[in-house]
Amino acid sequence: MVSSRIWALCNNKGGVTKTTTTVNLGYGLARAGRRVLIVDTDAQSNSTYSLLGHLEQEPTLFDVLINGVKMADTIVPTRQEGLFLAPSSINLSAADLLMASAPGRERKLARALAPVKDNYDYILIDTPPNLGVLTVNAFISCTDVIIPIALTTYALIGISILESTMQELRDNLDVSLPIFGVIANLDDHTRLSAEVLNAVREHFGSLVFDTVIPRNIKVEEAHNQIACLFDYAPNSTGAQAYTKLVREVLSRAEGE
Repeated sequence: MVSSRIWALCNNKGGVTKTTTTVNLGYGLARAGRRVLIVDTDAQSNSTYSLLGHLEQEPTLFDVLINGVKMADTIVPTRQEGLFLAPSSINLSAADLLMASAPGRERKLARALAPVKDNYDYILIDTPPNLGVLTVNAFISCTDVIIPIALTTYALIGISILESTMQELRDNLDVSLPIFGVIANLDDHTRLSAEVLNAVREHFGSLVFDTVIPRNIKVEEAHNQIACLFDYAPNSTGAQAYTKLVREVLSRAEGE
């Protein structure tokens, strides 16, 4: 690969399995032989806990963005070969306030990633469920955006806000922000899920991946057990769906 792809996984609505998608995509890409970095920009630190099993890691992304620590000094390996993490911290909940008047605040993450990004094939940025300064940093840093959407009643609420924010950044900060893909999650095989999926496909067209991730208890169990889904329940519908999704992602990214 010529240069790393940096994907911001973003949806300003909570509960859309954004972190679960980030972690399982990271695991899947690493297991496919790619070198992957997950950057946890969410103060809730769910990706960090899911991958490390604790939140005592020091230094963290907070130290990078606020205290000028080098990104390379925060990155740690996970239990999956080829998968690395730049951990988050609850301190990031104050980042919007602390970075509000900082010069070049929108580009802090991009500048921090610049020295290390070529060490990875893929960098996945898990973002907070809002459109604050950390999400804007993720947008400025990324080569593309991935949007996870839960197939629930209010799936498309907030998407217009997300899209208008992205357009504003394109217009004002000279970034292209292409959408790499849209991932439909939490399909429970009801008529409602089917209707929402149709609405999502009408809205985003071919950007929506063919693979739809089902609602599957094993996915949540693996997440809660700090386990890799592909090891924890390899035959589950969730693991099978994520395996297909990883293949589809690689096909779209690398033309395989």
